[in-house]
Amino acid sequence: MTRPTRIFFATDIHASNRCFKKFLNAAKHYEADVLVLGGDVTGKAFVPVVMKTAGSGTAVDNGKELELETATEISRFEERASDAGSYVFRCCPEEYRRLLVDGAARDELFNKLIEERIRAWVSLADERLHDRGIRVFFNAGNDDHFSIDPLIDASTTMVRPEDRCVEVDDYCTMISTGFANVTPFHCPRDVLETELTRKIENMVSDVADLGRCIFNFHCPPFQSNLDNAPKLDGDLRPQMTGLGIEFAPVGSTAVRTAIERHQPLLGLHGHIHESKGIAYIGRTLCLNPGSEYHEGILRGALIQLQRGAVQHYMLTSG
Repeated sequence: MTRPTRIFFATDIHASNRCFKKFLNAAKHYEADVLVLGGDVTGKAFVPVVMKTAGSGTAVDNGKELELETATEISRFEERASDAGSYVFRCCPEEYRRLLVDGAARDELFNKLIEERIRAWVSLADERLHDRGIRVFFNAGNDDHFSIDPLIDASTTMVRPEDRCVEVDDYCTMISTGFANVTPFHCPRDVLETELTRKIENMVSDVADLGRCIFNFHCPPFQSNLDNAPKLDGDLRPQMTGLGIEFAPVGSTAVRTAIERHQPLLGLHGHIHESKGIAYIGRTLCLNPGSEYHEGILRGALIQLQRGAVQHYMLTSG
């Protein structure tokens, strides 16, 4: 009997060092043959630590100041912040004052910190998983700047599967895109639904057997219950009702139409952190493991394939 293939899928880790290390360790922990990271791998903010002496400083996080009195306290703060998905930058008071007023300098520093972490992750993956016989697919998502693409491509272990049809095992293939329909935040890889349809159909044309294909699409299908996000007002604040935050479906109609039309084996999705769950669209099993990256918790999905069919699946958290 052909040995089954075990896939571990995670997404939306947003620069969390802890979550990325857990992702790499999932190969051993879950005895996975294939690792898939679905996108949104970069962070949203950096935290300056304004140094007072060689061994003390002040961290400025979301407008709050935290006094760090020793080099050990600084190191521990940097580790905690990095595990929560922030980039930490040590600077002198003069440099901090310059960053406060110079938006271009802040953007340049932010991009530098993003690229440094991706390079570190690529190096770690190449070190830990080299010659292990594990297929690792690492894609960017709609939040991620294009500058990280060549950094991922430099890996000797990880493959960036964007716009490609790749083999998962002897039976199944996978097509991937980290692009999403337009969001209120106008992220780097937000596109119109017509453009997303074009991208998907171009990949579909390379698939020999759609019934044994995995659609690794960062954005979930519209009205699938995997795409319910807080409804925002004009100031991008969640709208409230008497029962709390109001939610609305924000997924992609292009993704839903493609799944309905082509009925792939499996849909792997993310993008909407709050919408952990499973759904069927026709015969296609769609999964969104959700995200709790800020807590250092890696949510994932473990799927076992047998001769091109889904044998078992479960959502994981750890």
